Amino acid sequence: MKSIAFQWQGETVTGSLGTKVTKQGLYGYAKRIVEKDAQVLKKGYLSPEGQILERQEIDYAKVDPEGSVVDEVSTEIDGQPATLLPSAFDQENPLTPIPLEELVGFNTADVYPIVGLSLPAGLYQTEFSYRKSYSPREALLLIKTDSDTGFLLVGERKNTPFVGLQVIYDFFDAEGEEEDEDDLDFAMI
Repeated sequence: MKSIAFQWQGETVTGSLGTKVTKQGLYGYAKRIVEKDAQVLKKGYLSPEGQILERQEIDYAKVDPEGSVVDEVSTEIDGQPATLLPSAFDQENPLTPIPLEELVGFNTADVYPIVGLSLPAGLYQTEFSYRKSYSPREALLLIKTDSDTGFLLVGERKNTPFVGLQVIYDFFDAEGEEEDEDDLDFAMI
């Protein structure tokens, strides 16, 4: 559990963020272990020289297009230099209440349980990035009624236009319309 702080109506509200809810956590999983002669085999990489390298033996380097190592990397977004923003755990994240209907148009990618928040029940809008990031992701905080338990939903809004509250489908032909049916006569063949 990691401590996370939110800014709500001029006050700081702190809660504990649990681990991300995953399919493995919900449904379980099976781990496949490959053995040969009672020895557990590991994954590795085969180098061009024919050597087998384990994962921990490989390191990554940042290089320019010519292959020279670069110490400092500059990041640009739309041609402008981007600033690295702190993670959600290193700052107070502002909360804005929004109607519960906004949850319909939200495409959730990650779900985190939160306990210990003393907020009124409802839906709140904020931003979230687990690590330092150039562009934090949209997030919705859903607080249950009569409970200090909530869920942080991380994702993005879908651009879905709603025309009205009712959708009418015509699956069948309207009554009263008669179709011209041809009687088939297999003797005609």
